[in-house]
Amino acid sequence: MNIDAPVEVHLKSVIFFTEKGRAVILLEGLNGEWGLPILARASEAILIARFLGIQNPPRPSSHDLLAGIIDTLKARILHVLIDILEGSLCHGIISLDIQGREKDFDSRPSDAIALALSSHVPIFVSSAVVAQGAVFYSDGLDTNEWEGKARLEN
Repeated sequence: MNIDAPVEVHLKSVIFFTEKGRAVILLEGLNGEWGLPILARASEAILIARFLGIQNPPRPSSHDLLAGIIDTLKARILHVLIDILEGSLCHGIISLDIQGREKDFDSRPSDAIALALSSHVPIFVSSAVVAQGAVFYSDGLDTNEWEGKARLEN
């Protein structure tokens, strides 16, 4: 694996800590050896949890609306990238193909992840984000420990 190349991940789980109003969005490397916990507000993570069948909102979300608008405008989402670190804060980048030209848009990681899941496009994480935030499963973590291991924020 090229150390500088972004790594593809998938959504492993969303762990809610309702008494704190927080959640951990857990992305996982495709090799299944490590997870990338991102700390977020529960309200931001709830829209991601629906893709795991945890909860379905009664109405379409803003991510569904955005995906519909992008499609109507004859653009398409290529992929999203979790990148750019400001301390523990990371950013999402949504890459669109607009009339044959690629254009990137900054977002919160949770918005980028939700949009990628609703549009069925790949999610990538930069090597810098993996280096700062990945937690290896060989450490034998319990679900309740993920909040304390999250070194990245939405």
